[in-house]
Formats: sequence, structure tokens, C-alpha cells
Amino acid sequence: MTLHTMTIPDEPAELPRWLERQLVSPDFGRLVAELLAHFPSPPGDAPSQPLLDRWLSTAMRDGLGPVPAEVLSQLLRHPPTLAAFQERIALDGGPYWDSVLLQSDDLRDAFERGKLSLDRVLAADDTPPAATKQATRKASPKAVPKSVPSGQVKPSPGRGYKVWAFASTAVAACLVVAVGYLATRGPDEPALPKAQIAWGWGKPSGLALDQQSPKGYLNKLADSAEEWSAYQPSDATGVGTRVAELRIGCTRLMHSAYGPLTPADKAWLLEHCREWGRRLDGHQQALDAGSDPLVVRAAVDETVQLIAATLRAKAKQLG
Repeated sequence: MTLHTMTIPDEPAELPRWLERQLVSPDFGRLVAELLAHFPSPPGDAPSQPLLDRWLSTAMRDGLGPVPAEVLSQLLRHPPTLAAFQERIALDGGPYWDSVLLQSDDLRDAFERGKLSLDRVLAADDTPPAATKQATRKASPKAVPKSVPSGQVKPSPGRGYKVWAFASTAVAACLVVAVGYLATRGPDEPALPKAQIAWGWGKPSGLALDQQSPKGYLNKLADSAEEWSAYQPSDATGVGTRVAELRIGCTRLMHSAYGPLTPADKAWLLEHCREWGRRLDGHQQALDAGSDPLVVRAAVDETVQLIAATLRAKAKQLG
């Protein structure tokens, strides 16, 4: 089973369309659970409400294309906020989101089941049952609704089943978030995810947020990367899991704030993160294609050594 967090695109330009597909996916709850486990954030570190309110109205009307990449990254780093964001889009999103929904292969069956359920349970109008069934058979799930001029409300018989199918994923996601927080929370303890990666950039302290200098920040990132070597599995499952955790850590780093670095050095690190992510993806694909786990592990060893050396060289330059 592929982790959803491993499919986060490296290119910022691809992030809006990817996240749109996730927001309308039946697996949205799984994505939130993964983010909750792998992108922990300190209490009180959620995005500001005015910032989200500002872009939420734009997203509901025009999708995520106009939303800045840094706002989308903040949503990924704060799963409860992302779940609330998705729920608002599910309930209040306009024609744009109808078109996204109807273009999603994953949701067509769910939409049809939701439609039939609504027809049976809710008597939304006085249409005779025979006529209702005939209209249901004629409905096409691929039809994209036309835009509605601003200020007008166009009744849509399909809106009910769309909200039913779409909002159910938001409810499930919110439940996942609540269970993930409460399951590990003591009476006086802050909420923490139930499952976390315990090493490298994937662990809670792996992004070196405690470092105030660029040199210390980069050296600590190198230290975290080198924790790859602390455990050396030899079977395909063990190596694959270890590579996946390293790749998730790389994604966390890629979408982080980059600590005390200057804008130019942040751009440098982002570009290297993308390259490291591509290398790790290649290692995982080689393993999945049947390569010897020991050969793959040795290749990852070289990649990690390259990563650490690159970070330390940059730290020395900024020294």
C-alpha cells in the first residue's frame, strides 16, 4: 500500500492540483492520519485564522490554483486545520469543486451509491417514484456543471448526493484526527500523534527547529540524516519501510520553514531536497521491482552519505 504522503509532489506548481484530488478522495481520512503521524507541530503553531479565512473563500470559488504554495504547505503541516478546510469546501464549495468531484475516478461509484441512497431516503420533491428512478438512470456522472453567475443560486438536484459523499470524508478525517490526538494524551499533556517516525528528519525533533544559526541548523540536519545507519535491515520489507520513512522525512524537510536560513539558502536547500527525494524514489522503485534488498540498502547508504556531506559542506561555507 502506497503512503499518500509519499505522493506529495516535489514541484510547488504541482501541489495545488495534487491537493485538490486529495480533498475529494475517499481516502482523505488516511491522508490526514498520515500527516498527523509524520508532520507533528508544536501546540499553538497552527496557521493564523485570518490567513486561512482569506484564502478559503478563494479556494471555494476558484480551487487551490490561486492559493500561495506556502499556505498549502501550512495546511499539510497542520492536519486538523486541513480537515476543517476540507469540510468547508465540501459543504460550501462552488461549481469548480463540482467539476473536480465529477472528474475523479475514485469517487464516481461513491457518488452513484450516494445518489441512489438519497433517492430512497429523502423525498426532496413531489416527483413520483417511477419518474425519480427514470431521472436517476438518465443522469450522467461525467457531466460538469456550468458556472453560476455571481449573486445567483442555481438549484442542483445533484448537490445533495455530492455533499453526502464528499462531506462524509471530512467527518471521517476529523474523527481520525480526534482519535489520533486523544489516544495518547494524558490529563495534563499536550496532544501528540499516536504514531511517529522515531529517527531522522521524520521524528518530531528531526527538522532542527531548536537551532538559531545556519551552521548549527545544517549540521543537525546532517546528523539526523545519518541516523539512517543506526538500523540496517536486510529483508525487502525492512529496507522498504526504512527507505519510506527516510522519504517521508525528506518530504517534511522540503515543506518546512528552513529554520534560520536566508531566502537564497532556503532556495538552495529546497532544490537539493527535491534531488534527494528523486534519488530516494528511485531506490524504492528499484526495491519494488525486485532488486536485492542489500544492494538497494547500499545504494541508499551512498545517498545518505552524499546528503550529509552536502549539508556539512554548506554549513562550513556559512560558518
